[in-house]
Amino acid sequence: FSWSVVVVANRTIVSKRAKHHASQMRPRSRNLTQVHATTLEDIVYPATITGKNTRCTLDGKKQIKIYLDPLDREKMERKIDAMSCIYCKLTTHTIGIDFSKPNTFQKKVLEN
Repeated sequence: FSWSVVVVANRTIVSKRAKHHASQMRPRSRNLTQVHATTLEDIVYPATITGKNTRCTLDGKKQIKIYLDPLDREKMERKIDAMSCIYCKLTTHTIGIDFSKPNTFQKKVLEN
């Protein structure tokens, strides 16, 4: 097949102001930030995320850049644009995806 398939789990976001009993707390896995982070992990699944950089500009916009493992470059290079577009559609956040610099061990693996 020529189409890439992405499987993303259905996760629930619980608001801070949701009506519940006073002794109950919202689980950490249900807040907005955690749901978006795990959605990103699902989207880039065959590769692993090695770094994340958030840059805030003076006008208040956030630029998020995700760094993937350089050993996965062959598998993931042609899917980068699709992954960033899928993440934008699901979360309305625009991200940039790139590969991190290989360390000495990764350089040896890439040479062979």
